Amino acid sequence: MSELTLEGKLVAVFEKQQVTDSFAKREFVVETDDQYPQTIKFELTQNKCDAIDDYKVGDDINVHFNVRGRKWHNAKKNEDVYFVTLNAWRLEAKSSNQTGSDNPPPSENDIPPVDDGMADDLPF
Repeated sequence: MSELTLEGKLVAVFEKQQVTDSFAKREFVVETDDQYPQTIKFELTQNKCDAIDDYKVGDDINVHFNVRGRKWHNAKKNEDVYFVTLNAWRLEAKSSNQTGSDNPPPSENDIPPVDDGMADDLPF
């Protein structure tokens, strides 16, 4: 599966939950800046739970995540239930996604012209 990334504004951060003795998770919500904004809940697990502490509600962030799915059989109802989780593994401030310098990417005007002496020498 390819790397998935989502940009948006951090709108909620929840407390860390110790699910079992060996498993912890922490959920947070990001709202996209699309024509029809979406509110998306992600979760951080294990040693990544504290990664959200570097951000506050209202910050624009990039979330790198994986989609996880699992099946659970509900014996009482004799039915299968499917769960999908968006598991965040890296968070970045939106502005840190820029290149290392403050220079904008080159525009078409910055590209040097082609040497016309050889451009018409193609056999087709």
